Amino acid sequence: MAKVLTLVTYQAAWGGLHENVAYAVRALIRAGHSVDVACPPSRLKDHLLALGAGVIDLLPSATSEELEPLLRSRRYDLIHAHPFRSREIGLQLAAAWKTPVMATFHGSYLDAVSTWHERAAVIAAVSPAVAENLAANGGVPAHKIVLIRNGVEDELFDRPIRPVLDRVRGGRVDIVVLARMDRDKQSLVESVVPTAKMLAEQFPELQWRLRIAGSGGAVGDFREHLSHRLSVMSNISIDWMGWVNSHETSRILSGAVLAFASGRGAAQALALGTPVVAAGSQGVVGLQEGQTLQRGFWGNFGGQKSAVPTDNMDIAKRITQLIHDPESWQEKMSRGRQAIRGGAAQSAVDAAYLSAVQLAMEAAAS
Repeated sequence: MAKVLTLVTYQAAWGGLHENVAYAVRALIRAGHSVDVACPPSRLKDHLLALGAGVIDLLPSATSEELEPLLRSRRYDLIHAHPFRSREIGLQLAAAWKTPVMATFHGSYLDAVSTWHERAAVIAAVSPAVAENLAANGGVPAHKIVLIRNGVEDELFDRPIRPVLDRVRGGRVDIVVLARMDRDKQSLVESVVPTAKMLAEQFPELQWRLRIAGSGGAVGDFREHLSHRLSVMSNISIDWMGWVNSHETSRILSGAVLAFASGRGAAQALALGTPVVAAGSQGVVGLQEGQTLQRGFWGNFGGQKSAVPTDNMDIAKRITQLIHDPESWQEKMSRGRQAIRGGAAQSAVDAAYLSAVQLAMEAAAS
């Protein structure tokens, strides 16, 4: 069994990067490998310790020269680095220890990959769009790139899809916004307003509750923005939930008539049979069905710019149609979840990651 060192730095308290690391660490431990994670002190640290990983505090000012003496005796078989500062340290440690390194890319940035990809055994991409960008604009050989998506727990795909009539029963209807509340998510937050207003106007007899599951550095500004824009609608309220755990996220998504999310959050909504507007750091992709779902899944649901403009009126109109047609709702939601299951089920993602780990060590040994 292998001993892996994972390196990751971040500024946000939580988000898709943290979840990606946690699931990868869990996969390694379940497969019998041992893992140490060097990361900034945060709630991720507690989560990793609960999984059984070792954790080393990686402060923003840390250097490879400071870390190397602390870790030298542990004899790692592989270094897995995430972007930017952690990638720099990972490459330096790999060179000092003559240890293979793999790196994961989560978005459309290139992180100067053309200058160092030859030193990496494997480079992972969380979406086909990221993989294509690395090959076309980063000069990474296609054979060195592996696809390791953000996954969703398998059991979510097997849960009964909650009928739309149950979701509107009682006169209160939920729209869920699942996002890290930082500046790069502004397009996601802004896209909520026109759709929510149109639906509230279309169904004035219903009380619409906007549930914001997430937090971040811009949460205060986003709170002010949404409160101001939606104050004209007497049948819309806003519930700021902050960060919620995965179990609670699944619960609130399964009862909503619409979600706005990116990355793993959008995949989670689809797995639970909830319509979702994919919107992330690179803009709004749109309601995930048909070719729009193809574009969304290709780009990690908002991690890649969409060349097709989104019409909020079309989104509200489509949700209205689905609310009025329960059979069509069930059929459409069933097709959506099946469309992503093969690529997004966590068991498939874990298998892809474990395969990449073995491939990286094998490539370095040859």
